[in-house]
Parts: sequence; C-alpha cells; structure tokens
Amino acid sequence: MRNKWNVTVNGINHEISFKTGVFKGKAVVDGVSTPVKNNSMFIRLFDFPINLDGTTVHLTAIGNKIDLAVDGVYVNSKKPYVPFENIPKWAYLLSAILIVGGWASCGLIGMLLGLLSSTLIISRSVTPQRKNLVPFTIGVTAVCIILDLLITFGVVLMTV
Repeated sequence: MRNKWNVTVNGINHEISFKTGVFKGKAVVDGVSTPVKNNSMFIRLFDFPINLDGTTVHLTAIGNKIDLAVDGVYVNSKKPYVPFENIPKWAYLLSAILIVGGWASCGLIGMLLGLLSSTLIISRSVTPQRKNLVPFTIGVTAVCIILDLLITFGVVLMTV
C-alpha cells in the first residue's frame, strides 16, 4: 500500500499509514487513529506533524500525492521536505478562482481543469526551487483559461 510506511525512529519501529475518508482522512500511527485536518477547501492539502519518541515526522498530501517526511526528506519521493507554511496565500486564492471559474464557464470539465491547475500550482509552490513560481503560475493559469474558453465556445458552436 503506498499510503503505509514503516519507519525506525531512535531504534524503535513505527507503522504509519493514511486512510482516506469522504470528508476527512485519518493518520494511523502504531494502530492509533487521528483525524487529519485538510488545509484547502478544494483539494487534499495537509501537513500533519507526528511526534515519535521526540522526533517529528510530517505526513503530507497535495492532491493524491501522500508522502511521509522523516529527517527532512520524503520517504517515497526522496525529495527534501518543505513546510506548507511557505505556500503563498495568492496560490490558494488563484486555485479557488480557477476551480470556481472553470465550473461556472464550462461545468464539470472546467472544474476538473481548475483542480488539475490548482494541484500543479500548489505542488510547485512547495518545491525548494521556487525561483520561477510566478511565470509558471501565469502560464498554467493562461492555459487553463484558454482551455476553458475553447471548451465553452466549442459547446456553444455545437448547439447552434
């Protein structure tokens, strides 16, 4: 199971897993279940600290990518851990605009495009190399809006 990890902290083996739910997920640490609060209204996004014998590990998720950070490195992806507090607030606002705007302009397909764009923007926001965040975000937003408009005009032309 990709949402299950066995980690050794201070010589003690711990089993950590994440169980998805309809509205909330649960972190299960050594058989003890704890609800995990989502940070976003639109996509799965959380950074849940877990204290194991004086060491803090972080269970994180962006969309469907769930990973565990131990000693500053993600277990699955082997990338360095970056706290989610570093995500700019405008990325959340832009995500909401893309999702709601996509839904308003062309329904479910537009909303799914907005979700995909939001996931790309937020996942890029937490990478250690954030130098090109604004041009990347503008590009993703432009592509999303253009696709929404093409779908909307395509549907209008098909109904005429």
